[in-house]
Amino acid sequence: MISLRTLAFAAALAAAPTLAAAQIDVLSLGTNPQGSLQFNAGAAIAKVIDDKMKQQIRVQPMAGTSTYMPLINRNEVNIGIANVLDSLTSYQGTDTFAGKPNPNLRLIARIFPLPLAFMVPADSPVKKIADLKGMRLASGYAGQTTGAVVQEALLANGGISSADARPVPVVNLFQAAEMMGQGRLDASAIGPGGTAQVQKAHADLASRGGIRFISIDTGAEAVARMNKIIPSRPLRVDPAPHNVGVLEPIHVMAYSMFLVGNNALPDDLSYRIAKTLHESKADLLKVTPVLERFDPGTMTEKIDMPWHPGAIRFYTEIGQWPPKE
Repeated sequence: MISLRTLAFAAALAAAPTLAAAQIDVLSLGTNPQGSLQFNAGAAIAKVIDDKMKQQIRVQPMAGTSTYMPLINRNEVNIGIANVLDSLTSYQGTDTFAGKPNPNLRLIARIFPLPLAFMVPADSPVKKIADLKGMRLASGYAGQTTGAVVQEALLANGGISSADARPVPVVNLFQAAEMMGQGRLDASAIGPGGTAQVQKAHADLASRGGIRFISIDTGAEAVARMNKIIPSRPLRVDPAPHNVGVLEPIHVMAYSMFLVGNNALPDDLSYRIAKTLHESKADLLKVTPVLERFDPGTMTEKIDMPWHPGAIRFYTEIGQWPPKE
């Protein structure tokens, strides 16, 4: 006869590998380079996870999503921050990831809408996007093809395209901002919010009054042209100490940023991450103003890729599942 004690010991042995697999000693979080909005947001998220969940976590800044999304897919990096376009194309294996789908990616949370607009020298004659016709703009984006897409969406809002500009090759949006500060570009697309790149361009152009962001057109046709290239929406940005170059209320293009994980991430861990973020806006803002647009009431979004089961369980409990249109 097999004793209850023997059965209990056998059950414990059977469960041991599962429990071990569910434990992650140190979470890794992939972001864009230091100084970027994504890095600043990642640093805030990491601090909250460390402080409130007592889960060790390490932020790993990299060249871009084309580097760390495949790493997340292979579970070599546990989670990362990616915009809606990079999330979709990396999962589906299109555009930058053509022929190389990443089927193990899962969404955990919609973090914030990423603002993007053209910045120009403060004394530039450019007042609207259409005024950029014939001017020097970034092209190529060899290390960040998303940069070319979002720039094209902004130009489409103004009724023009990259074909109407004088192309200057760049590696990514960050280099474009640097080159604009050096006077090698007439405008560059980047997010307002006082990032390191914006601050540097503002300082480099001090003799011209610093930098100035220009507003997008919020008319229905202009927004439709923009939205056809990337799922996005207008977002109002007001002058504030951290919004360098926002001299008056303007509207910018905004597209969603997500926290993305691997499908092997334990359900309970994904659940607790979503729950902790939902409860921690004030703590996130103590680290960076980048997350001022994080809305705990809209942490889900309808998108053509799967969400993590643990996150779905939390959003179901708080009435945010299924996502609204």
